[in-house]
Amino acid sequence: MNTQKWALLKESDGNRGANGKKKVYEILVEGNKVTFSWGMAEKTSRQSSVIIAANENAAIWTAKQKMWDKVSTGYVVAYAV
Repeated sequence: MNTQKWALLKESDGNRGANGKKKVYEILVEGNKVTFSWGMAEKTSRQSSVIIAANENAAIWTAKQKMWDKVSTGYVVAYAV
């Protein structure tokens, strides 16, 4: 089973951003399962959603497409594993 993970960061909007706070968006691919989680970088609890793709290649494609969408809205890839 193939596992890949991306973590993306973005400056928060409004007062949080003015105070240097960030938003985080994580994408985890485990086989054909893709888990997306997002929230405030300084908090451990986050919202999440899961997609089950038809196969592992479709899962990786779904994850990369979401990553590219997030980068186009101002997120920066902090790391990829």
